[in-house]
Amino acid sequence: MSTLSILEFSKLYRLDDPLASRPFRLSDEGYSEWLTKRQAIELFRGRLKLDTPLKLGSYRGGQATDFLWSGLIPLVCISERVVELLQINRITGWSTYPVEVYGRKGELLPGYYGFSVTGSECRRDRSRSHILTRQAVPNGEPFQVYKGLYFDEADWDGNDIFLIQNHEIAVTKKVRNLLMKSKVNNVKLIPLVEVEVDVYLDKFDHDK
Repeated sequence: MSTLSILEFSKLYRLDDPLASRPFRLSDEGYSEWLTKRQAIELFRGRLKLDTPLKLGSYRGGQATDFLWSGLIPLVCISERVVELLQINRITGWSTYPVEVYGRKGELLPGYYGFSVTGSECRRDRSRSHILTRQAVPNGEPFQVYKGLYFDEADWDGNDIFLIQNHEIAVTKKVRNLLMKSKVNNVKLIPLVEVEVDVYLDKFDHDK
C-alpha cells in the first residue's frame, strides 16, 4: 500500500496518454474482433481472465514505446521493462494479461503485456474543482473546464495505482517518480490539482 499518511491531491497524478503521433496506436481490427467494449473494461479492471493472448494490431505510428495506447479505451499495453519496474518496487494496484502486439506490417512486437488497474475506482468530487473558461483557438468558441480532479477519499483503498470515475488512471508520487527516473516513455503524468476536464463531458457521464 501507499506510504501516504495524509491524502494530498498535489502528490497524486493522472497517468495519461500524451497523444503522440510516433508511437504505435493499437486496435483489435483484423486480430481480435470478438472484443466488446464491456469485455475491454473487464480486462482493464483485471476481472476478465484470458486463456490465450489478446491479439492487437497497429493502425498508426511506427515506434515501439513503454506504454502503448489504443483506440479501444481503456485498453493499454506496457513493456516488459515497465512490468519489472512495478514488480521490483512493489507497486500495488495493477496486474497484467497476455497479449500479442503486432506492428503495421504485421510483425510481432515482443515483450508487451496488457495493463489492468485493480486498485479501487473512486467517485469523482466535482465540488472541489474550480470552473474556468478557456479559449480553444483564436476566434474559437470559449468553453468551460473543471480545474482539479478530485475524488471521495473514502473510496480509495490505498493502492499506488487506482482509478477515478470513468477510467481515469491515478497514481501516487512514488509511481510518478519511478516512471520519471526510469525515463519511461509515451506517458504523461499531471498532478490531479492541475488536471482540466471539459465540463461538456458531464453530458455523457451518467454516474455524476
